[in-house]
Amino acid sequence: MKDILLVFFGCLLISSSCRKQQEDKLPPATQTGANTFGCLVNGNAWVPTGRGVGSGIYPTAGGFYANVDNSLNIFIKAYSENEIFQVFLKHAIAIGDYPLNKNTAIMPGAIFPESYGSYSINGQEDFITDSLHTGIVQITYADTVKGIVSGTFEMQLYQKNTGKVINITKGRFDYKNH
Repeated sequence: MKDILLVFFGCLLISSSCRKQQEDKLPPATQTGANTFGCLVNGNAWVPTGRGVGSGIYPTAGGFYANVDNSLNIFIKAYSENEIFQVFLKHAIAIGDYPLNKNTAIMPGAIFPESYGSYSINGQEDFITDSLHTGIVQITYADTVKGIVSGTFEMQLYQKNTGKVINITKGRFDYKNH
């Protein structure tokens, strides 16, 4: 029995150490408009790298966004070579918690989407929050005058064609409108 407990606690310690190492790869949670984004995707660190030299697509984009109906929203994107994260918060301009829990289409196809989180791999595997696979974004800083919005997030994303689910944890962002 003592050996089983020793093995169990050893595995727990190793798992905790690996998770901490992944978290150390994420950008710090700031509120300065540093244009940073990072999260754990199924426990592995993900930070944007942009689309490569000459593409003109930087690692991060977004901030406060006025929709065609003049409502103010938050829309952030983070890019790597073949992946895109999006977070859209409908009518969100203040500090607070914003649930991602409705079925919706994503921008730019949707003109008036509900709040959502999405992740696309190679433009073929699209994951999104919905009424069963939910999340939360916590806006920790919002200054519409300076154009700075910062926050944290966690969500579960679903790929409807395959039924595959991914978990996003320890997410953070800090954007300044350009």
